Amino acid sequence: MAVAITGGGGFIGSRLARVLAEAGETIVLIDRAFSEASRRVAPASAVRIEADITRRDGLWRALSDARPTGIIHLAAVLSGISEADHALAFDINVVGTFNVLEFAHRNGVGKVVATSSIAAAEMPEPGPPITEEMPLAPMGFYGMTKATGEAWCTYYRRRFGLDARVARPGAVVGPGREAGSATSNFTTAIISEPLAGRAYECNVREDDAAPMVYHSDLVDGLARLYRASSVPFPIYNLGACSATAREMADAVRARISGARITFAPDEVTRYVVGQWRHIVQDNGRAARDLGYRPRFDTVEKLVDQFIRESQPALVG
Repeated sequence: MAVAITGGGGFIGSRLARVLAEAGETIVLIDRAFSEASRRVAPASAVRIEADITRRDGLWRALSDARPTGIIHLAAVLSGISEADHALAFDINVVGTFNVLEFAHRNGVGKVVATSSIAAAEMPEPGPPITEEMPLAPMGFYGMTKATGEAWCTYYRRRFGLDARVARPGAVVGPGREAGSATSNFTTAIISEPLAGRAYECNVREDDAAPMVYHSDLVDGLARLYRASSVPFPIYNLGACSATAREMADAVRARISGARITFAPDEVTRYVVGQWRHIVQDNGRAARDLGYRPRFDTVEKLVDQFIRESQPALVG
């Protein structure tokens, strides 16, 4: 009885592995490489297999060796890289997802949980909270790959009866996260840079916003989605809060003396961020079916927890 986690050497994968191992799951991590940081976070008992998600034969050999009863598919490139290299993003985010689903279908894997992103949606103008049923029309290339991955998951669920489940999180925030490859990197860097005593020049406008989720809340939601015996719907929002860059900066300045934050909008970044600047995720489905209730559901709680994890003495 093993769960295979693709992207298992990543920020969320290594943390999810630890939570699932503590719940009694046998963990197999699959990634192209494993950093020392990920090895420190993930459980020592986890089996690690190096494989490329885009190389079908190698991936399928790795999964065959793992003999999983379930797969959690986290392997992906984020929005910044996706905008810079469309072919790479398609190969990893779309072809990689197909490779996982097809293996699961052919080999009788019990369930697959895949991560999408709220970037698959758009809301450039004010509107109601985003539900899982709202139509997707992403303008960013990353969002397009994630919308495509969602479609493949729902297809395999509908056509072949594969228990494919999709998590749709907001921008992931947390200390230690490598934020540079995400268009939403300001949501982490606007806290981490002042904490490190460095000035931070934010590349969006003060009134640009992002839907966010703290890393531990997302890990909790993913664990709940995976461990649920069954779910009535294929897609679940796993968000927490939404805030403008100004609101985040104000929260940071109120907590970190001398925080230096300025704004110099980059129009390429703003083009992508602007498509979801008014998004607020509706987590009602996940609350009802999974018991998902994020602990850090305001920007103030999120910033406090970030500081607490980074420098415990700064927050009482």
